[in-house]
Amino acid sequence: MMPPYCDGLLRLSIDELLSLPIHHLVSGVDTEFSGSAPPAIRECGRETVISGYTEWVSLSSPVVSIGWDWQLQLLFAHTPFRWVRFGLPRTNVMLVNAAGWDSPWTKNLELLSTVVDALPWESSLVRAVGLQAGKSVW
Repeated sequence: MMPPYCDGLLRLSIDELLSLPIHHLVSGVDTEFSGSAPPAIRECGRETVISGYTEWVSLSSPVVSIGWDWQLQLLFAHTPFRWVRFGLPRTNVMLVNAAGWDSPWTKNLELLSTVVDALPWESSLVRAVGLQAGKSVW
């Protein structure tokens, strides 16, 4: 792992990133609409969106940090919902190619999205925020 540049980003190859175990740090549920939402959003029968954020880090020094937003996506009767990453991750990682050149930022985030999607993050999230099928958190 190369030390951070003056821009604060850690330059890593995809292989270096994949060899670093990352661990759940914190997760939370977005509460911006609870109670203070405009009346149109609080209508009875309106579909509810449950979403939040999660942050994962390495135990290495310097620390690799990858965070992303998540959402419960409503499905159908046999599987009422699933957890999905929502949007691109936030990170201090800049992936580099074999020659050591930075990936374009959007491509970097798209590649990191595939890494995030391969992580078993849902179970850590469920434990952290207390959301489970059939159980109320309120």
